[in-house]
Amino acid sequence: MKLYKTLLAAVALMAASLVTVQPGQAATTRATAATCSLKVPPRLAMTAASTRYDIPLGSDCPATMVSGLWTATFKNGNVEDVLCQNGTCPRILLSTDYVPVGKVTWVGSPYGGVDQNNQKVATLLPAYSEVRLGSSASVNAGRKGTRTAFLTTVWYFNPKTNTYSRWAGRKLLLQYQEIGTTTWKGLAYTTTNASGQAAYTYYPGRTRRYRVYVPASTSVWDYYSPSISR
Repeated sequence: MKLYKTLLAAVALMAASLVTVQPGQAATTRATAATCSLKVPPRLAMTAASTRYDIPLGSDCPATMVSGLWTATFKNGNVEDVLCQNGTCPRILLSTDYVPVGKVTWVGSPYGGVDQNNQKVATLLPAYSEVRLGSSASVNAGRKGTRTAFLTTVWYFNPKTNTYSRWAGRKLLLQYQEIGTTTWKGLAYTTTNASGQAAYTYYPGRTRRYRVYVPASTSVWDYYSPSISR
C-alpha cells in the first residue's frame, strides 16, 4: 500500500510538471496575443497617373513593435509591400500602369510584428480596401424669375490618358437643400449626353442650394459636386 501511494504521488508530480508554464513562456504568450492593424483607407481612388495615400498604424499596435510587413496582391498579380518601422508606414503609391481596379486584401506577415530583438510581439491583422477610378462633377445654373436652368458636367479619371474625360451616358441625381436646413433631397434624375453634360429646367419660386450626385459604377467612385445657391 505504501508503494502504491508513492507511485501515485510520483505520477501526480510528473503531470503537474508537464502543464506548468514557465515565467518566460507566459510573457511570450501574453506578448504575441497583441494585435496590430493597418489603417488603409477602404476607398482608394485613382485620380492621377500616380496617387499617394498616407496610412497609419492602428492604436492597438504595441509600443514594443519596431517592424511589421503587409503585402497586397492585386488582380493582375502585381504586389505592393508596406513595411512599417518604428510606428511609421511609407505612403501607398497607386500607379495606373501597375495597380488595377478591384478589391484587395493587405495581408500581414505570418512572422507578425517584431520587437528590437526580432521577437514576435503582435499578430498583424489584415486590412481591406478597394481601388476605383475617381470622378468629378460641376453644376451651374441661371435663374430668371421663377425659372432656373441647370447644366451639369461630369468627368471620370481615364487611366488610358491619365486625365479626366467627360462621362457620357451617366445617370445623375440633382439634389436641393432648403436655406436654413441641413437635409438634402432628390430633385430629379438626369443622364449626360455624348459630351458628358445634362440640362434640367426647374421652377422653384425661391432660393435654394443645389448639388449633383454622381452614383458609383463598378470601376468609378461616386461623387458629390460643390453646392450652389440660386
